Amino acid sequence: MKISSFGEVLWDDFPDGKVLGGAPLNILVRLGGLGAECSIISRKGNDEDGEQLLSLIEAKNVAVDLIQTDNEHATSLVKVILQSDGSASYDIVYPCAWDKITVTEEALNRVAESDAFVFGSLSTRDPVSRATLSELLPAARFRIFDVNLRKPHYDTERVRELMKQADLVKLNDDELYELAEAFGSPYRSLEQNMRYLAEHTDTPHFCVTLGAHGAMYLNGGRIHAHHGYRVKVADTVGSGDSFLAGFIFKLLSGSPPEEILAFACAMGALNASLHGATPDLPYDGIMQLVRQQ
Repeated sequence: MKISSFGEVLWDDFPDGKVLGGAPLNILVRLGGLGAECSIISRKGNDEDGEQLLSLIEAKNVAVDLIQTDNEHATSLVKVILQSDGSASYDIVYPCAWDKITVTEEALNRVAESDAFVFGSLSTRDPVSRATLSELLPAARFRIFDVNLRKPHYDTERVRELMKQADLVKLNDDELYELAEAFGSPYRSLEQNMRYLAEHTDTPHFCVTLGAHGAMYLNGGRIHAHHGYRVKVADTVGSGDSFLAGFIFKLLSGSPPEEILAFACAMGALNASLHGATPDLPYDGIMQLVRQQ
């Protein structure tokens, strides 16, 4: 299984220190841990933070040959503010190195070789990276849009266009309701708005995460659901990324929807029980949760 992703690589700056982060990278770290061959297309600064970031990504078995170096913009450092319930908000500096990713022949070839290509909305806030993504998307076999709205770094019309280009869209329930309203949905219920957005954007695979309450997956006109797993939350940073990695792995493996959701929810829950975006998630620990249902 070969997976490539595009977008932000960064340091999440917690009160007790820095942790490697960025949704497109977090997803690959998880997929690499499951045995996939992973590559990230991004950009770092020509600075100490960038060198440390590069060596740590490489240590996590994600290919770094498509991470560019920027001599003008710094490696991204994101201030993480944790709430008492473990949820987080983010102060994302603009511009930074990953706002200036340029298109290369090597990146186009890697995307074309991949079984799936993952991208998010944050990496489109700057015209340079946005233009690069628009060149890479046509080369992809299976396009996965991790919506990941971060105010004020997105535009709903741009999000709509990205959804229309995706084979799989993943978002959380807050994002679902926000976009449904923005796109003129007349509905109130989660299920109706899922169907509305999937039809509105012609998306064949549509997934909504519900935090501690699991997730829902719409495909072929049928909605599948999983209730989630009860864990003691350390913080929720990276939990959605771990969920999506599990979802991608099982989907591309040809697993049935119920198995896809159970595994993905277990990965997300186990991540939430640990600190930071990419703590070690032992496969036995994931399967122990799966067997609880």
